[in-house]
Amino acid sequence: MMKVGVIGCGNIADTYFHSAKNFFNNFEIIACADLYPEASKRSAEKYNIKNLSVEELLLNSEIELIINLTIPDAHFEVSKSILNSGKHSYSEKPIAIEFADGKELLKIAKSKNLYVGSAPDTFLGAAIQKSKEIIEEGSIGDIVLGSISMGVAGHEIWHPNPDFYYKYGGGPILDMGPYYFSALVNLLGPVKSVYSQSRTVFSQREIGSGNRKGEKIDVDIPTTLVSQIEFNSGALIDSFFSFDVYKHNKSHIELYGTKGAINVPDPSYFGGEIKICTEKNSDWKTIKTDDMNLGRLDANRIGGEKNYRGIGVSEMIDSIINNKENRCSGELSLHVLDIMQSIIKSAKVDQKINLESSAKVPDSFLDSENNKFI
Repeated sequence: MMKVGVIGCGNIADTYFHSAKNFFNNFEIIACADLYPEASKRSAEKYNIKNLSVEELLLNSEIELIINLTIPDAHFEVSKSILNSGKHSYSEKPIAIEFADGKELLKIAKSKNLYVGSAPDTFLGAAIQKSKEIIEEGSIGDIVLGSISMGVAGHEIWHPNPDFYYKYGGGPILDMGPYYFSALVNLLGPVKSVYSQSRTVFSQREIGSGNRKGEKIDVDIPTTLVSQIEFNSGALIDSFFSFDVYKHNKSHIELYGTKGAINVPDPSYFGGEIKICTEKNSDWKTIKTDDMNLGRLDANRIGGEKNYRGIGVSEMIDSIINNKENRCSGELSLHVLDIMQSIIKSAKVDQKINLESSAKVPDSFLDSENNKFI
């Protein structure tokens, strides 16, 4: 059992604390910290762990790995401090909000022989892994075209402090893009280039919950980005990311091959139903994933699916112990950041952008392997 600490006790922290206690058997969260002491105190009392300052947590000799759950704008500095303290770092997505900062984290980690990991780990789930298996077996041929879509009305509807979603470092691409692009790189390989256009539909947003309900906040960034994404494989994918959509019925990920098509479920979840078509003009065939380890249903959970967030931490610890590359690696996370930053830059300059980075496609994460973690 590796001893683990958490920095950042906001909305997502409960999911990691819960998962560590209920799903995974190779790490234990023993302490937490937050810039707001009342937040870490609340989590420490709830989960019966130590409440430390950030400095105390970084200096704690028991802790070998720290999970960074701060807001995106702080990911780089906090992860850097974790690595410089001699501990492995796993952060929420994205790994950083600047490509150069992400590269620096990988450089520091390499110099200190430490591991860097980053969410999302949902691509380790049953839906993406089963989709990967279907594509690799060749029943739908080579993927040549596709479409991805993420559209919501805005996070101010449910988040009590949504300001960072509408400032530099926020927005639909950096918020939700990691799920989609991590999944796509796993399914199609690395991206070669992007071309994008953007819009900011509303200049202000009204907070819909919490103590600040009714307060209006300014929007400083594009809230809709439409892109064409070219992969090294030659596949051409159109993408749509928006915080300006009241409702839609578009597929999350739909890929078109030379022999058929595949409809991949929401990559921000672990499971879901896959649909494939291998005959022209035929109906979709549904493939369920709820009999797989990381796709099982939970009758007590809204939406029905178990939330296995933290499997990336567990898999990284196993990789550390066995001296192999972790699947939610710094290299993959940096390439995903490169994709997202290039999309944003392309829209700003109205030009096609060639990516600086590449990434190796992670090995498949089969039930025969992942059953040792849960």
